[in-house]
Amino acid sequence: MQSTSAHGADDPSATKPIAWIFLALLCWALLGFAQPARAADAVANLASFVQQIGAAQPQAGSVQTVSVKESQNPHQQSQDPHQQVDTEVFAALRAYAQRIGADQPTTLSAPQLKVAEAGSLLEFLQQREAQPSSKPGATTAPARTAAPRRERAVIDASYVGQKVCMTCHASHAAEFGKTLMGRIASTKQTMNCETCHGPGSAHVKAGGGRGVGGIISFRKEDLSRTSAENNAICLGCHEKGDRTYWSGSTHENRDVACTNCHTVMKNVSLKKQLKTAFEPETCFQCHKDRRAQMARSSHMPIREGKITCTNCHNPHGSFTEALLRKNSINDTCYGCHAEKRGPFLFEHTPVRENCTNCHDPHGTANEYSLKLSRQRLCMECHTIGHGLPSGPQAVQSIGRQCQNCHTAIHGTNSPSGALLHR
Repeated sequence: MQSTSAHGADDPSATKPIAWIFLALLCWALLGFAQPARAADAVANLASFVQQIGAAQPQAGSVQTVSVKESQNPHQQSQDPHQQVDTEVFAALRAYAQRIGADQPTTLSAPQLKVAEAGSLLEFLQQREAQPSSKPGATTAPARTAAPRRERAVIDASYVGQKVCMTCHASHAAEFGKTLMGRIASTKQTMNCETCHGPGSAHVKAGGGRGVGGIISFRKEDLSRTSAENNAICLGCHEKGDRTYWSGSTHENRDVACTNCHTVMKNVSLKKQLKTAFEPETCFQCHKDRRAQMARSSHMPIREGKITCTNCHNPHGSFTEALLRKNSINDTCYGCHAEKRGPFLFEHTPVRENCTNCHDPHGTANEYSLKLSRQRLCMECHTIGHGLPSGPQAVQSIGRQCQNCHTAIHGTNSPSGALLHR
């Protein structure tokens, strides 16, 4: 009868403890790459697991036998190379697990910041940047800080009436009386100074001054109030009509204040109490590229005063793209260019899709506000020639170029067909 070693090559169960240890080490390594917070727990569990197995396993160099013949043949058993290699590997793994269990880095066991503990994901990222790095020689990036704001104390105040305000602000009241809001206020007696600026008893008691006594100021340099807080006062009366879509609009998301475009205390513009007498100049404060386009040879008649920016756009918000007043770009253009609307029996597809495929309504250096000169513009889609000669003397290079023949480029009802000849 031949003896068989417990760790012999013919016994498939002999390698199970080693395989489990290798699998545990692999899982620990993957967890360490993915989530450092969970890696610390994996290390501790792995060390405990290996120590428990080690208590039931023989020490390095010892021999286990499963047959009677083995106990009677110690020389043959000690010469088994597979059994000796397995015990040495197991001892090395156990020593390694004990070492990493005792000497775990403190950075892994430290509590990690959670997104739920922050007010928002942005705040969470800012706090992570502010934490010092645990790596030696690593530099800590400065945390992002918002614009400094002066804390606003809660002040108990009461209304004192408009006559008390007049004792110091008579000149402001005189200017306000010339505006549309001032005339409405004096006629209907529906509002006064404290309607917008808040109760003024604490302000009067403190002797006046900018920002004294919790008085509400709409000045841009006043950091105690946000644009949204000041805008809410205006929207208390002006939330209907064109301002219906202000919430969530482009200008609201970019923290634009009502006072960036409108002035309430002075009569500057004929309509809408704008900060400038010429309406487009108010828009050009931010949209400087449109100011440059309006100076080009072909442009919308804005600088001549025939139309304004708000004829096409609603700056207070819209349910369509680019703050347009109509449902689409084409519907906006058809408000003045009704002859291009159709419907036509034969339509030019790019025209029906979007007028801005060919035109830039804010101004270009080409006639009819075309994005490119006519021949080059047509060649963007129609790259196949007609067999006509090229060069400066070709028929498509003089006069109205491609429109020398294809005159009805916006569509036609003529029986001539899809070639848009007439």
